Amino acid sequence: MLATVLRTAILMVAMISGCLQAGTLDDIRAMEAGKTGRSAPAMDALALPRRDTTSGNDRAVKDASPVWYPLSDGRKVNVKDWKVVLFMQSTCQYCRKFAPVLKAFSQQTGLEVFPVSLDGKGDAEFPDVLPATPDVMVEYFQSGLPVATPTTFLTNVNTMETWPLLQGAAEAGEFRNRLNNVLRMVLDRQAGTPLSSQIQGKE
Repeated sequence: MLATVLRTAILMVAMISGCLQAGTLDDIRAMEAGKTGRSAPAMDALALPRRDTTSGNDRAVKDASPVWYPLSDGRKVNVKDWKVVLFMQSTCQYCRKFAPVLKAFSQQTGLEVFPVSLDGKGDAEFPDVLPATPDVMVEYFQSGLPVATPTTFLTNVNTMETWPLLQGAAEAGEFRNRLNNVLRMVLDRQAGTPLSSQIQGKE
């Protein structure tokens, strides 16, 4: 109990520290290795809604049709299986710089962004946000990643497994490269296991 209180207090102090720019793929690999794959209850909105097979509603089938995103090695992933979780705050200058880039990327690719705000407020690009509760903060920053904004994570909406993407503002090309590298790392880890619907083989 005391450890949980201390962890929450440390996270709250870290949140006050404000904006930060950092991150490398090696850091992401190290941080991902420490993740447990558990999902915070408050993040259940990330999960895909279950299809109602009794109603005969065809819209659920159409919504489930894949939208393929090509990787640099020829493989493709279904962006509907993934969401970018963005930790932000309305007072962060780096968030204001990065938000239009991420919004445009999302609109171009169909990869949805799930914004979580440290101060409970949105911005022009992401006005509807989930407030960052202590359980959400612990879940996403449990592996030792500094609490800073903007920070992005990649979450599989089917399994709720999560991988850090980057911290700080980035241009579209840098974000695309990081996303490509993380998705390739994820797919490489799945090699040797039956491939799910999220992967389309090389063509």
